[in-house]
Amino acid sequence: MKQLAQTIILSSFVLWAANCQTPEIHKPMAQFDQAFLPVLIYSYEGNAHQAKRAVFYLDFQWQKLRNRCLYSLPQEEEALRRIGDWLGDAYFAIDANAPNLAANQLEHVKYEFMELRSRHGIDYYLDQLYGFHANLSLLAEAANDEALCLMDWEEYEQLLYQTQGQWAQICRQPIDAELYGFDMDKTNRLIQRQLIMKEVLDGFAASAACADRLEMAKSSNALQPAFLDVLKLFGAFEASQTYFAQR
Repeated sequence: MKQLAQTIILSSFVLWAANCQTPEIHKPMAQFDQAFLPVLIYSYEGNAHQAKRAVFYLDFQWQKLRNRCLYSLPQEEEALRRIGDWLGDAYFAIDANAPNLAANQLEHVKYEFMELRSRHGIDYYLDQLYGFHANLSLLAEAANDEALCLMDWEEYEQLLYQTQGQWAQICRQPIDAELYGFDMDKTNRLIQRQLIMKEVLDGFAASAACADRLEMAKSSNALQPAFLDVLKLFGAFEASQTYFAQR
């Protein structure tokens, strides 16, 4: 019994120590994403010129976050090495005017961080948006594929309902305004853009209900732009350009 009690106390201490460490990296993670999102979105949009300007600020924030993670989560050294490699490949692709390739490599960066946070139970609002975007992208891709990306129609409907539910939950979730740098004006813009995203997603669901593939493909074109308008609010676009000008 005494040994069991000691084990429980030790386990509690380990959990307490981990919880004390992880909040310390929330801020540098948010700062990294504020620099990461402009590069990612410019790459999505095929804007290599602006992506080239934004990578300087991203690399600055990456070095800060990497050092913080190595201190707080030293067991993640290998994951951080992979992230650094993916970022380096993305920088090279952007410099070579291949933003589509860069976007693919930046997606790897995003998911490496999502997995890292999941392993350590780090609650992070943007991970909900990233997870939603993955489902949204699959919906759009399948809507433009006659074979629905090899999904059964019932499976596709289930994914659509799941994605709608995801968005409803995200809209109800409060954000840490201080962490992400949201004032009242930005918060109001977030609410407005969330509503637009819901309307676009509901419009797509209505076209899917008619099982008209051509109409679904047409309606799916509005999904990504509506979501990126939400995501852009979390990026420090002005800071990225200012940092470039100071180089």
